[in-house]
Amino acid sequence: MRAAAVLAAAACAACVSAPAPDGSCRRDDTVEAACATVADGGTTAALGLVGYACTGNARPDDHRSYVQGVPQGIICADRPAAADGGGAATTQAYCCTAAITPCAPDPVAVCDPGTTAYRCLDVNRPESYNPAIHCGQGVKAADTVDFCCSGSPLPPGCGENDGLGCSGGLIGWTCPPGAVPRGQDLLANKSRADQYNLLCGIGTPAPNPKYVNYCCYPPAQVPPGGSCVEDLQVPGCASGRFGFACYGPDLPSDDYPPMRCPEPGVAGKSSAGYQATLYCCDFE
Repeated sequence: MRAAAVLAAAACAACVSAPAPDGSCRRDDTVEAACATVADGGTTAALGLVGYACTGNARPDDHRSYVQGVPQGIICADRPAAADGGGAATTQAYCCTAAITPCAPDPVAVCDPGTTAYRCLDVNRPESYNPAIHCGQGVKAADTVDFCCSGSPLPPGCGENDGLGCSGGLIGWTCPPGAVPRGQDLLANKSRADQYNLLCGIGTPAPNPKYVNYCCYPPAQVPPGGSCVEDLQVPGCASGRFGFACYGPDLPSDDYPPMRCPEPGVAGKSSAGYQATLYCCDFE
């Protein structure tokens, strides 16, 4: 995930545009009418959304540009085709912003299937421009923030749980299977999520077997030059301990001072599938 609407000055030599897609998009009034239903009954005009129907792999936001590193584009939420014939089975519907935004799709970023990567210039999340879209936690780059977004709600997240008895300095979270605590789970404080990274220990089964409990260290952004990242699948790392995959010579304790790693690292592959040195550490 770490690392896009055409400008009026089309002759700008600093502009970089995406290649032409296989397919085409057209304005669709039926889709546009459905776009008005995605945000508490607001009208399409008030929401600033335009409806499109696209064939092939074309998207309305394919006409994106980066001008001296600044993204310029529209933000499009994928929607089901209209049930009354507004789109054939091979047609994908989108609700898009009418105006150019400082966000644009990033074709090289990695997101989960079913989501689209967006890169935004400022602290405003894509939802602030397009209320039909749902985005996960942002990942900050040098001057931009990357997001993975979808027109469908993202899977259920985790909730804070102060009753887990986590050690001082750690925050308790309870999650459904397959989810891990993320800053985006702050809900009302979601705008803070892009600066709020959680470093979590290996999960412990909750009394209700449908959930998993975690104790997490909040201010855990990888420091500049650091190469150790959270890895919840380090072999043999017991519940409550903290697993890491390090892609460079530094140790987890170098990047996260509260961590102590009594055992030496072991060469292996991270849960992301890359060669790394794996550590199992304790929070002190």
